[in-house]
Amino acid sequence: MSFCVLVAGLSVGMVLGELRDELHISGVVAAAHGSAFGIGMLVLGAFGSGLLARIGRPRAFWGAVATVAAGILLLCVAHVWPLTLLGASMAGVACSLLVLLMPGIIADHHGEQRAAAYAAVNGVPGLAGISFSLVVGGAVASGGSWRWPYALLTLVIVTAVVIAGRGVSIPRSDLPPVRALPLFRHRDIWLPYVHIVHAVMVEFPIGIWAVAYLKEVGGASSGLAVSLGAIWGLFLFVTRMSLPRLLHRFGPWARSISFAVAAAGALVMWMGPGLWVRVAGLTIVSIGAGPLYPLAVDRLYLGAAADTMALGAVTALASGTAVTVGPLLLGVLADRFGLRDALLFVPALAVLGVWTARPAAAQPVVMVDDALVASAR
Repeated sequence: MSFCVLVAGLSVGMVLGELRDELHISGVVAAAHGSAFGIGMLVLGAFGSGLLARIGRPRAFWGAVATVAAGILLLCVAHVWPLTLLGASMAGVACSLLVLLMPGIIADHHGEQRAAAYAAVNGVPGLAGISFSLVVGGAVASGGSWRWPYALLTLVIVTAVVIAGRGVSIPRSDLPPVRALPLFRHRDIWLPYVHIVHAVMVEFPIGIWAVAYLKEVGGASSGLAVSLGAIWGLFLFVTRMSLPRLLHRFGPWARSISFAVAAAGALVMWMGPGLWVRVAGLTIVSIGAGPLYPLAVDRLYLGAAADTMALGAVTALASGTAVTVGPLLLGVLADRFGLRDALLFVPALAVLGVWTARPAAAQPVVMVDDALVASAR
């Protein structure tokens, strides 16, 4: 349920096209609405463990949920970009706190089954993302505003979390505060960190910009573009829930093949022609990108000699790096070359991933695949 709250906080990309039209903002300012999440993860990944040690996991969790709700409500009622950016930033920082919390909690609870559990936890919220796309897209298509359905859906999810979480005891952590940055002296930390950054840089920029891309490059109407954004969440859900079977089928080549599929889809989005070919490209990208993040995170937890709090901080730093840089880079390139050609850096990174993720270059992936398949069985 907490990852469904993440969907509410990270669905800002769904309305970037509307914000650009309403507030007449540049690509960089629009992208900053999505990059606030990454900035929050960078700060919390480096220094957040001290905060968690002082206030504890339960208070941090409920505070983050409340702040996501407050930030999205501000985004939805504001009509000037500094306030919409403030609302997106509040939600983004709170989402980053949830990301810092959840991997360690999942790893502590599920043990050797953490990879399959983490894939499921990352997959199910795709259904919430579909709901956001269809409801908000339907409202816009009918001539209404995106603001009230976005706010209402967020409140519904937060209310559901409160109801479901009343009887749940969130495990506390007695571990001391983590100094994350010194961990990067060790190869078993910095190398998985690079793999996570790479995976998120392929996935997240398209996830943030997909609706605006379908509208501005594909020619979709505002309502149709938002509704079609549901494709992203749907196929991330499908591939992540199917991850054990994919690993059983492709073994150590799973990550390399996923990068190849994502690269092919991004090129289809770029080449077109027309809206529906680009929609097909978005579908292919989401299928390829789905396995990348769970596998990259599990590589870190499998191979690093550190506690779960420390690895949660490293995960947050890696995700924060990519989430900050990726959407902003696409925004900068869009202002310079146009949104269509700006997309090309994504398939370039994915092609690089085909090479770096091959079994000969990434031996630990064999262990990850075996562990994930075994845990699913």
